[in-house]
Amino acid sequence: MKIVGKASIRDFTFETSKKIKFGEYVIVKNIDDEDVLSVVKNVYLVDGKFICDAKVIGVLKDKKISVNKSPISSSSDVELCSDEILSEIFYTPNGLNIGSILSRENIRVYLDTNKLVSRHFAILAVTGGGKSNTVAVLCKEFGRKNASLVVLDPHGEYSTLYHEDLEKKTKVILPTINPSKLTPEELADLIGLSKDEEINKKRIFLEYAYYTIKKESPESKGMDFIEKLGELIYEWVKLAEVGWEIKYYHPLKRKYDMRKTGEDDFINMVSLYDRINKFKDAFSLNIGDKDMIEELEIGKINIINLSGLEIPQMTTLVGYIAKNVLSKRILYIKSLRDLNSPNEMIKRNAMQNLKEIELHYRIATKPVVMVVEEAHIFIPINEKTPASLWLGKIAREGRKFGVGLGLVSQRPKQLDPNVLSQTNTKIVLRIVEPEDQKYIQRASEDLGEDLVKDLASLGIGEAVIVGAAISLPSIVKIDRFDGIYGGKDIDIVREWMGLHW
Repeated sequence: MKIVGKASIRDFTFETSKKIKFGEYVIVKNIDDEDVLSVVKNVYLVDGKFICDAKVIGVLKDKKISVNKSPISSSSDVELCSDEILSEIFYTPNGLNIGSILSRENIRVYLDTNKLVSRHFAILAVTGGGKSNTVAVLCKEFGRKNASLVVLDPHGEYSTLYHEDLEKKTKVILPTINPSKLTPEELADLIGLSKDEEINKKRIFLEYAYYTIKKESPESKGMDFIEKLGELIYEWVKLAEVGWEIKYYHPLKRKYDMRKTGEDDFINMVSLYDRINKFKDAFSLNIGDKDMIEELEIGKINIINLSGLEIPQMTTLVGYIAKNVLSKRILYIKSLRDLNSPNEMIKRNAMQNLKEIELHYRIATKPVVMVVEEAHIFIPINEKTPASLWLGKIAREGRKFGVGLGLVSQRPKQLDPNVLSQTNTKIVLRIVEPEDQKYIQRASEDLGEDLVKDLASLGIGEAVIVGAAISLPSIVKIDRFDGIYGGKDIDIVREWMGLHW
């Protein structure tokens, strides 16, 4: 194999009589006689010979790669990189074995587990591109390492996730919540009160009722809390109907206050009362005395099945989960440090916090990964949601506390670019739309123009992987998940014919 035409620091062209694949790795010499690793980007057949365009990756020395600073020697021979060298490059001790390089199925690709989790990651693809399969493969690999995962699953795709390596390591959780532990703002979001309703009066009355019930029935929780809210607001409705004052507890003043009511107040209270009753009927299965946060287990793939919920309820719940996972994890780490404090009061508080967390929030005692399916729902561009606030906070600060974030989406350009750019490893499967391609490129320093061009031509399950967790940007054939999950396409014809079993 010989170089033909011009050769530069960044690329060169060579010819060969042997069949060679797109994505193949080759080695050439630069003018300083250094070995330079390169990858084949285009292959043409001309007069019975293969003409190949190659892109320089870097100087290869002692199986490590550094920046190439010298032009490729035009007289250099071109050789295939050996399996041994490639295996060394793509192997990471304690890594996640996710697939093989596209050009050689025998060369396994490992992702650096620490970097994937601490620096966050995104899995992006068109519908049917293989993102659900990729998530399932990662879950299997994480499961082998006794990782603690929280999978936020809007469509219930992973509620049937099974693999023999995940035996007793998956847990499907119904998203139940104790409303008495929510803030008034979170409760208003969950009930579905719009933030732009008339001066937010319904939210104001809900807040009044919330703190009043907290004061008068501090032990109330779950459905009992919601029913007491409804009963109190109904009492206020009757008072407002005749223009009388209502009495409510003011938490900042630490005393009860009175408010004169008018016709508008009456209308808003009636609407709020109806909204609470509709919420109670529609959401009854998801209201409980115990939070789902307490059900999350360390060393398991915790799958929170959000299917059946409306989007406002989903975003509120996801925000609540993200807030509590991060805040409890921060508190746990801070309390561990405070055990060494010379101040006895600080030490006692730390011990009390640790006891509470280990009893009720064990998920916070180990590093945790939050995988967010349909992430564009929760972290939309140009819109703030209860979920985007806390998922964005995890993206910015989670690394310091061992909380990782994985975003999964088939609509990349609908994702908040500030959060997407915080995911330092991108697993990008087939993306056809040019706007999506450009959007992803802008959010990734490692995704060059040449790799962007490859996205539309990828097959199902093939991915461009770039970023902190992989040794070098590569096209990888993701393993086919050899277990069960619900993200596969339905065979419509077989179902029509009654052959779905």
